[in-house]
Amino acid sequence: MASSRPRAAGRSAARGAAWLGAVLLAFAWPSPSAGQEAAGKRQRPPPPFPPPPDVRPPGCYEESVDPEGRNYSDMKVSIIIPYRNEKWEHIKGSLESILYYTPRKYLSEIMFVSDGNGPDTIYINELQGMSKLVTVFALPPPGVGLIEAKMRAVGAVAVRTNVLMFLEPHIRVNRVWLQPLLRRLRVDPKTLAMPQLDLIPPTDFGKYYSGTPGQWRFEWNLNLAFTNPMGIEPSSNKAYPSAGTSGGIFAIRKDWWDTLGFYDYGMIGWGGDHVEATFKVWRCGGRIEVVPCSRIGHMFREAEQRPYAVPVERVVQNYNRMAATWFEGEYLEAFYKVKPEARAMQVGNISEQLQLKERLHCKDMAWYLDHVDHELKWEKDHICIPGCNEPECCEGEAAYGRSTLDRVMPDHEYRAAVARSKGAREHEEL
Repeated sequence: MASSRPRAAGRSAARGAAWLGAVLLAFAWPSPSAGQEAAGKRQRPPPPFPPPPDVRPPGCYEESVDPEGRNYSDMKVSIIIPYRNEKWEHIKGSLESILYYTPRKYLSEIMFVSDGNGPDTIYINELQGMSKLVTVFALPPPGVGLIEAKMRAVGAVAVRTNVLMFLEPHIRVNRVWLQPLLRRLRVDPKTLAMPQLDLIPPTDFGKYYSGTPGQWRFEWNLNLAFTNPMGIEPSSNKAYPSAGTSGGIFAIRKDWWDTLGFYDYGMIGWGGDHVEATFKVWRCGGRIEVVPCSRIGHMFREAEQRPYAVPVERVVQNYNRMAATWFEGEYLEAFYKVKPEARAMQVGNISEQLQLKERLHCKDMAWYLDHVDHELKWEKDHICIPGCNEPECCEGEAAYGRSTLDRVMPDHEYRAAVARSKGAREHEEL
């Protein structure tokens, strides 16, 4: 019975795994390009916050310049930051780092989206007093939840904006963070580009530690996971594909966002946006990348540390809608095996989303498993429920950072799957 199963870990488990896997930075990565970045610049006063260590890998100057030689003069960015009941210390620190490390010429605005904040946590005067670039898009109490707040914010961005940059209100951007993301959007306008996330401990916003490389993806219950089956080294400066997105911090062209129809209006509150973004981008003609030369420190928080409540049932209902939209046949059953409580939930009318899939000629789930997420394909035949006493239960404890497995895909099997996928693509191109 469903009640005998412990609740699966959610995003916090994946983010906790990222935190525990982090490498404490004792020194900055050597950067032979630092002189090029500093050449011709006047010395700036120190930032009004503890400066984070420069954790970029070597060679990031080349990964930051505009390949068309236009210095991104045609790309205007709206930074969008939803917030609810956040501490002023965190919001102020996030904005201070953005203002210090972001060239004004790339920005059309910095939009803070107040999702139902009261007078003590909306901070309109304080935010607008920090910069003329700041706007506050205020949604009255009780708010609408993260997903709809983002949708409304995009509808209100400046007319000249052609790049959307989503951030969170408990981050610190690092040196030259925006240009590497713009470069990836220049190279492929259908890319969803994510920075590599570094780590700010939830107990001390003044500290900053280097994160480890890896990709975001999800398990069959649609909870986030963070893995590195590719063996990406911390010294690598090249952008690399990620099977999914964590959903909160990424850059995307506005015209591509509009084409993909973000987000599904049938989703409510929180949860599932990372699934929709992953499938719409990858399966409908784009790609998702992590960009190691773009670094942002993020405060990873457990559920009990969030300043607002997220109803678990609402999240599962959104997951159920995503599964009904994007999983076909046997794949939907794999989801229900590890989320049995979702089977009885109503998904609502998904005809508009199914029509969008057809209109954009989106590829099916089999294609995604064969060409993008080889781990998820392997896991389909190994999923189980840890800590219960029924036939579908795991034989052992849950694997590290996972909630539906007691083992992970062996390295040699992953490499073989990548080779098969590469061979299939080369055959298709003949």
